Amino acid sequence: MHCPRACPTKRDTNPLTYSVRYCSHSNHSSAKEELPPRLTPCAFSAFLKVLNSSLHLPTGGLVINFCTQCGQEVNLLIPQGDTHQRHVCTNCGHIHYENPRLIVGCVSTWDNKILLCRRAIEPRLGYWTLPAGFMENGETTAEAAVRETWEEAGARIAIDAPFSMISIAHINQVHLFYRGRLMSPEYSAGEESLEVILTKPEAIPWSDFAFQSVEITLRRFLAEAEQKRFSFHESVLAPNT
Repeated sequence: MHCPRACPTKRDTNPLTYSVRYCSHSNHSSAKEELPPRLTPCAFSAFLKVLNSSLHLPTGGLVINFCTQCGQEVNLLIPQGDTHQRHVCTNCGHIHYENPRLIVGCVSTWDNKILLCRRAIEPRLGYWTLPAGFMENGETTAEAAVRETWEEAGARIAIDAPFSMISIAHINQVHLFYRGRLMSPEYSAGEESLEVILTKPEAIPWSDFAFQSVEITLRRFLAEAEQKRFSFHESVLAPNT
């Protein structure tokens, strides 16, 4: 039960085995509340093994061995009324759908210079890229581009318009890049960047780009910037191209 005087409480015992919350006043020592049992270290280790065996991410996409709803095995089947194989639970019938991932970024400029980041994480650690990353739930694509630019390059930007969309079907991704402008010439490397630069077009490190979609987008941008006329580009990036 709770202390009748609503005293501050604290936890006792090993948090991985069992928890007891008790009142900090000595004269209220009887005011204890037993909490639900927690995972023991052995149970937690077993849970990690099941999780590791049930979900892993190869090049082709997510492979699911066990149902996320009931924990039973799943099979690759074509559900009734569907046209694609899905991971279907043999016990509860739950269908595990898998969809492409959307990566969003921005070509951001200031005084005819372009904002670039050098990656501090894999894949392609140490190579250059535009600020970009996975879109989060609850945000628009433009909001994702603004957020990623702030997180990776410490720069505040204003979005102009969508510029380039590249489908990369063999890795189940779509890369969407906006055109944008820095609101000030201030920037700094975020957790996922080794360094950030504002570079003139002639100083762009073309041979050290992390991803082909970034190079394609930048070359299109510079070609149209010279003409001062921009359009939206959609393309497909095939394997080994």
